[in-house]
Amino acid sequence: MPQISLVPEEADLFIDYIIDQSVMKNFARTVKMEKPTKYIRAMGFGEGKMLYPGHSFDESKYKKQWKQNSITLQAQKVRGCVVIYDDDLEENIEGSAFKDHIMRVVTAKIANELEYANYMADTHGYNSWCGDDIESLWDGWRYIITHSYDSNQPYWNKVTGSAHIKSACICESGAACESGDESTEADFELAGRIAELSTVEPYALEIKYGMMLKNMPPKYSKHKKDFVFLNAPVVTDDYLMALEKRGTALGDKAITDGDITFYHRVPIIDVPLMPIDLGSDTPDTPDHYGKVGGGDYTDVILTVKNNLIIGMQRDIKIESQREAADEATYVYYNMKFALAIENVDEVVFLKCLEHKC
Repeated sequence: MPQISLVPEEADLFIDYIIDQSVMKNFARTVKMEKPTKYIRAMGFGEGKMLYPGHSFDESKYKKQWKQNSITLQAQKVRGCVVIYDDDLEENIEGSAFKDHIMRVVTAKIANELEYANYMADTHGYNSWCGDDIESLWDGWRYIITHSYDSNQPYWNKVTGSAHIKSACICESGAACESGDESTEADFELAGRIAELSTVEPYALEIKYGMMLKNMPPKYSKHKKDFVFLNAPVVTDDYLMALEKRGTALGDKAITDGDITFYHRVPIIDVPLMPIDLGSDTPDTPDHYGKVGGGDYTDVILTVKNNLIIGMQRDIKIESQREAADEATYVYYNMKFALAIENVDEVVFLKCLEHKC
């Protein structure tokens, strides 16, 4: 088999195949990078007013405070090899058809591995990824969000600020707080799952999607048509099961409607590879928070379409090596990849969420 050198159009097709396998393909912005490093900059005017009454305006009111934020996409190389046996190739393996076949074979698996790493990767040993894990190469979206909460954090946005992080492990002090830790800083009356029915009159159903929407800064309300909830399928199932228990038309619709689920016109998108076995951050288990395998918790993200960024360098190389003794072709491939979030302030993040499965 000959070496395969992808021209730019074919490299784009390879990237498109990967994106087509990803649930987040319609909600993350893909930046095709020409070089290993790409900068995304934002500018703002800092604190203070822009307008003053004409009779009191003087040079002391001149706007001199500027802020800027720079996000660096630093592509990291990932490599792999797939063995394709002669019996699997059938007969149509020459020319462009062969290239297309190889691209489709490898991208399905690549997409799944990238999707998980997109979310859970970190370069700080938080989850103790080993050297053979691509999760050790960059900081994933979860790490970026949870490490943006003040100006001392690496992903604080100097122009807009931080992500808005809420915990489903704590609840307001009172009779309704039957599980979880009571706190005056709680955002929810009820800890636990995405939808919880109070055992205290008036037996209200608390849906945490609503509080997440409420905590999105009002200045982004004009983007609401592009808002999206991203969570594991079990979270959506918990929400629908809670609706089913209500003797209402909405409860009936939850049972019979097989279309995309919405909350207040915002789509709830199932992301199968979002983990559901994370540790909590309760006082009893501070070292387990966000650790894979540390518990039975998961997350929900509320953000706007295209706020999450995937950077892919177009310089993709695929090489093949024929091994007659194995009756197989070894196909080696490598690519460069980077992640970022353009505006963490336009993210509401719900952590420590229980689920029923």
